[in-house]
Amino acid sequence: MLPEKPVKPAKSSFTDEQIRVKAYQLWEKNKEQSPEENWKAAVKALERERFWRPLISVWRWTGIGEKKGWDIVIQLLSTVSIPVLLFFATQYFTDQNNKQQQKIAEEKQKDELLKTYINDMKASLLDKDHHLKDSKKNSESRSIARTITLTTLTQLNSEQDQQKAKEGKYNQRKGLIMQFLFESGLINVDPEVLAFGRKGFDPQTASIISLNTADFNFANLENANLENANLENANLSRANLIRANLSRAYLGGVNLNSANLDSANLNSANLDSTNLIRANLDSAKLGGANLNSANLDSANLDSANLPIVDLGSANLIRANLSRAYLGGAYLANAQNLTNQQIKSACSWEQAIYTERTSDNNEGQIWIAQDPKANQRKIAEIKQDKASDPSTPPDCSMWND
Repeated sequence: MLPEKPVKPAKSSFTDEQIRVKAYQLWEKNKEQSPEENWKAAVKALERERFWRPLISVWRWTGIGEKKGWDIVIQLLSTVSIPVLLFFATQYFTDQNNKQQQKIAEEKQKDELLKTYINDMKASLLDKDHHLKDSKKNSESRSIARTITLTTLTQLNSEQDQQKAKEGKYNQRKGLIMQFLFESGLINVDPEVLAFGRKGFDPQTASIISLNTADFNFANLENANLENANLENANLSRANLIRANLSRAYLGGVNLNSANLDSANLNSANLDSTNLIRANLDSAKLGGANLNSANLDSANLDSANLPIVDLGSANLIRANLSRAYLGGAYLANAQNLTNQQIKSACSWEQAIYTERTSDNNEGQIWIAQDPKANQRKIAEIKQDKASDPSTPPDCSMWND
């Protein structure tokens, strides 16, 4: 029996018959409601159905309600208008093409920048009246050449440099500028003038163009020859310097943070106060190099050749010295250097741990000022058994 219409029914756009049918359906589920409550609930239910009816019709028409998972996706795609799909597909490929064209345009622009820089510098070098190499210290021509160099290097930066470096692809254009400056003799210094301790040496004016603050970040300098180059305070952070020749180069204050110097030649290089945090110096040659006060935090010196190297006051915290050759190395006052690090290296018993002195006039070989004090320090390190490596380092590579 259908429920009776209450004395004061709720106002509605539905017919009494429609409401009675729905009220009966609800009454069967909940027979405790009063006629008024049942009637109001029926009106609300009919209003909800009217709201959702268009969507339910589409749902039933597409047959999605009877499908699951990928069937639903396929069904939706099959019912979407083909022109709509074509629109979005066209838009996607247009965006991708625009991005690609933008990258190509940027690469062409950087090629033009490099070409313009080389041409401008050539013109300065070939100018008979104002030859750059004949210019005096602090002259306007030198200042202009330096400004052009620094500006061009900044413009050659790319947002993709970091990602490309992870893939082993470094900034080739910056590397070409460095090589051009070196081969043109614009950043070179006479080795006699560059000799450590030589009075009157001013790195800011020692070369024709000063690279102070020059941005060679991510530069590709693999196998580059920079012997006797003046790179003071240049930024070589994360640069690729694998097998580069930096022997006798002046690298004071250079930022080599995370630079790759694998197998690089740094013999007699001046790296005083240089930032070498996380730098890779695996198998690098550092014989006679000046690393005084250098920051070697977490640097990799695995199998590095460090004879007669000056590590006085250098920060060696977390530095990897495994299999590094320390014969004749100066380690007095080295910061954060543990006995465990020392014993992971080779020929560490021949290193100098106390004050030093030169055994010749040129200062190329250092010996302990107080040999007995140095031997006592070595004995202390040996007695620290807790620092002994579980497996002695393989030093056979240094036996030749």
